Amino acid sequence: MESIIESAIAPQAITGHLSYGLLVLSMLMNSIMWLRIIALVSGVAGMSYSGFVLHDPIGTGWEGLFVLANLSQLLLLLWRSRTVKFSDEEYLFCQNALVLVPPLLARQFIDIGSWKTIPAGTVLTQQDEPVERLTYVAEGHVDVSVNQKPVANCGNGDFIGELGILSGSTATATTVATTDLRALVFDRDILLKHLARKPDIKLALQAGFKSNLRHKLSKANERTLAGL
Repeated sequence: MESIIESAIAPQAITGHLSYGLLVLSMLMNSIMWLRIIALVSGVAGMSYSGFVLHDPIGTGWEGLFVLANLSQLLLLLWRSRTVKFSDEEYLFCQNALVLVPPLLARQFIDIGSWKTIPAGTVLTQQDEPVERLTYVAEGHVDVSVNQKPVANCGNGDFIGELGILSGSTATATTVATTDLRALVFDRDILLKHLARKPDIKLALQAGFKSNLRHKLSKANERTLAGL
């Protein structure tokens, strides 16, 4: 037992601990890019440990294949990201909703939605009814009312229906387009299925929702103060 403990805490074992520790850490990453980067560093540490400490050619070889696999996937991800293109309104959407998300994943997410022109007067959400769509307003204005009383308005860069979509609850307010809208619209079922497969996108989107909610609350407070 003492020999096992001594070998585990020996200075030359540090590289081995680092390799396995980084491998565990990589499994905790929600971003596929960071998963690949940390796994790559783990593999390099593992190669060093197997080659220079254990003098194990078989372990070194398998660690080398692990490094090559992660390096090739990382380079492929970076190459695909460089070829992704966004329109101006798509770029602004990424800035509002998908901060730090790799371009390829952002492109895939945008493509599950559809850009639409929504006529003025359209009801986007109805209070106490299920929310069927997430709407991102790229251009236009939306009135928000609770119990038929106006409480706020939304505009460029705002989300409509985000709380009901993620929580599965009914709409807390009625929202109506007061001008024609240019909007990116996501069907609820398609959106939830995509987010279930892409947890890193879900986390980024939730952060975007929180930031937008603070913005909307600030505007609502300004409107309330102006009415006093």
